[in-house]
Amino acid sequence: EEDKNVEIKLKTFGTQQQKKAIYVIVNACSSKDYTDNIVGVCFVGQDITGQKVVMDKFVHIQGDYKAIVHSPNPLIPPIFACDLNTCCSEWNTAMEVLTGWEKDDVIGKLLVGEVFGSCCRLKGPDALTKFMIILHGSIGGQDADKLPFAFFDRKGKYVQALLTANKRISMEGQIIGAFCFLQIASPELQHALEVQRKQEKKCMARMKEMAYIYQEVKNPLSGIRFTNALLQNTNLTEDQRQFVETSAACERQMMNILRDVELERVEDG
Repeated sequence: EEDKNVEIKLKTFGTQQQKKAIYVIVNACSSKDYTDNIVGVCFVGQDITGQKVVMDKFVHIQGDYKAIVHSPNPLIPPIFACDLNTCCSEWNTAMEVLTGWEKDDVIGKLLVGEVFGSCCRLKGPDALTKFMIILHGSIGGQDADKLPFAFFDRKGKYVQALLTANKRISMEGQIIGAFCFLQIASPELQHALEVQRKQEKKCMARMKEMAYIYQEVKNPLSGIRFTNALLQNTNLTEDQRQFVETSAACERQMMNILRDVELERVEDG
């Protein structure tokens, strides 16, 4: 009978004593004589100390990572992650508190559409599309830093945050998904964002007003140009011709002014 892949920890001595231990994977089988009687045991081993040290460090780091990510400490930000298919693979305690949705409610669901879209409702399809672009960009290696991100929590409260998304990399260096965390806006930042939104809304209204005025001025000028073109082909007195030419020159000048106007510059004063 043969035993395979048995891990043995060996104590070190002498010149090898600086190493705490050596790990060996062995295969053990019986040794027989010419009469087929068992006379001993044969071991064939492979030194795996280097791999064992790396794996132990990885397990330790992974344990530290989980302890940090899922810590209820208020200093730990809301964190979530996904795999290559954008299915939720991490949802820490801070995310549970922020959204009202438990980890078991979202793990395995698509972040785009199911988690954010169904559970945590977004403002509209444009917001969902932007989030999808950010997520797939991160999986593709393009990190996103502190982008505005807003959603409604389980109770319908509107949450505003800044989203940072980075690629997740395995021990082998392969991208395995995206890792995201949220920075919740302080009351001061929320106020600043609210002021900014109102200002943008006001600017948009004024821009529309300016565009309307621009069109309302342009249409009569086009009519004047057409009328002048007709009059120039008729029998006019010298005074009438000068009047038409002056009118045409004024129309051209006003049209040039309209073409040169940049609505943004008008808005800025």
